[in-house]
Amino acid sequence: MEWNEMLSGEEKVWFCVYDPSYERNIRARLSEFKIVTEQAKHNWQEVDVTGMFERWLADNEYLEDYFADPSLLKYDLDDFVTCLADHLAERLKDADDSTVVAVIGIGSLYGIVRASAVIDRLIRSTKIPGRLMFFFPGDRDGRNYRLLKARDGWNYLATPIEARE
Repeated sequence: MEWNEMLSGEEKVWFCVYDPSYERNIRARLSEFKIVTEQAKHNWQEVDVTGMFERWLADNEYLEDYFADPSLLKYDLDDFVTCLADHLAERLKDADDSTVVAVIGIGSLYGIVRASAVIDRLIRSTKIPGRLMFFFPGDRDGRNYRLLKARDGWNYLATPIEARE
């Protein structure tokens, strides 16, 4: 795959799409992705967002209110989307134009917020250096992606990377 620097932020996003049942295998083999990336003369930076919601919730001033009435969370989830997008943007500051920033753990967002909301917010607010690769447990039909094969998908311009049998 050619490394073109003249792409829009959306075009610099890659989705490594795989069946959700392979999540453990993918996590166990992240070092292999890093090795191949570095052999191609690019830098590798990994960001795991698993547990970000729990950390955000634990630090939230309304924590006790949410436990008393979980339906109140819906009014604050946009703040979590912003928090997660800001966290990723901060990690992107450490990257250069030759870096692959690999994000693992977006499956942990299922049922809380839409991954598309986080990705869209990040793309709108941040310059993407290099490439931003999301490990995406789900499926794809054309440009329509579905996280964990469960939700209605969303149409996205990302470059897909898929395993072949």
